[in-house]
Amino acid sequence: MLRPLLYLLLSAAALLVVLLFFAIDDSPLLRIHQGLNRDDIQRAKQLLHVSPEERNQIKTVNLDQKDLNIAVSYLLNHFAENTTQIQFIDDRVAFQIAIFVPKSLWGRYLDFSFSLRQAGDTIRIKSFKVGEISIPDPAANVLIPAIVHHTPLNQYWRVLSQYVKNVRISPQALEISYLGSIVDAAKQLAIRKHREYPNLHLYQQQINEIVSQHDPSWRLSLIDLLQPLFRSAYQNTTEKNAIQENRAIIIAVGSYIYKHDLRRYLPLGLVYSKEYPVFAYKRVDIPQHFIASALLATVDSSLLGEQIGIDKELGDAQTGSGFSFIDLMADRAGSRFGQLAIASNPKARELQRIMSATKDYGSIIPNPQDLPEQMDEQAFKLKFDKIDSPAYRQLIEQIDSRIAALPLYQQP
Repeated sequence: MLRPLLYLLLSAAALLVVLLFFAIDDSPLLRIHQGLNRDDIQRAKQLLHVSPEERNQIKTVNLDQKDLNIAVSYLLNHFAENTTQIQFIDDRVAFQIAIFVPKSLWGRYLDFSFSLRQAGDTIRIKSFKVGEISIPDPAANVLIPAIVHHTPLNQYWRVLSQYVKNVRISPQALEISYLGSIVDAAKQLAIRKHREYPNLHLYQQQINEIVSQHDPSWRLSLIDLLQPLFRSAYQNTTEKNAIQENRAIIIAVGSYIYKHDLRRYLPLGLVYSKEYPVFAYKRVDIPQHFIASALLATVDSSLLGEQIGIDKELGDAQTGSGFSFIDLMADRAGSRFGQLAIASNPKARELQRIMSATKDYGSIIPNPQDLPEQMDEQAFKLKFDKIDSPAYRQLIEQIDSRIAALPLYQQP
């Protein structure tokens, strides 16, 4: 009995290795883009916005190829780093998506490609591929829904099934009709998500104690909040819950930095006794961008992402301060910090150990103050031409190299 079971396990392991070999690659099939630009982000917000008077009405949007690319990239960015390309081809919509996965022996990118085609009142999947693995159409139309229904994605599928009333594909656009109250349903998903953190209120109370004892003649540092919370997690919890605790810490710090903006949308339930701005490198925008990106990397809530401002990538556009590579470095460091915080329980635990003894925010965010900022469109175009230009990519590589050089981010 043991020998056949052993053969079965070895065969399954060998099959998994083969699947990973063909599914994951060192380079994506798509050219990697550097994110959405300011106009794209504002357009995505406009496409996804539901006004209060539309909550109980059916809303219909028609997404052309550019709008669909923007909307899908905007939403996917809340779940995983990705690059996406969508095209309308005759009677179908063709998707190519590269998801960035943790680096492994097999590679760094997981590629998906498939098409959606109208079949009467339903949408059918065609030509589904994961990396180099092709899945026959009949199998894909059974397998993909089954995977969705038996994973955490099912809660999102149920919301879509309930509130999306009609989807039609035409040669040039995707028409979607949905009930505006989908926004309230999305909010409830976020609320349920955060009930998974029983110690969240303890970290918030600890922040309350920190700020109540803070000397107002000094700046409140980002590390003044993070270090004591990670020390508490390291001393009072176990490796088994390390990812859960790290998420709770980042949410708690975010709830303080973003004050009332975040508390309106999450059941955080604590009014802080004193509210000081939080600084890094004598600036308040750097901690804001850092914690925003850490939140987006650790908490799978598109609602949360929209409320804290996904246009962080291009600096404080709403205040007219222009493009800021300083903000961009804080964004990318925050993303890296958030990814490390939930990479695995051992890595999450190691992050707790390191952060419990960290005294300087320079250990999590490199000094960015020599980077260009406050660049209006004319200044940006003159120096960098456009997003994804060689000059832009070179500076992004320098930023990423600075972040990677910090000892915290060099964990194996």
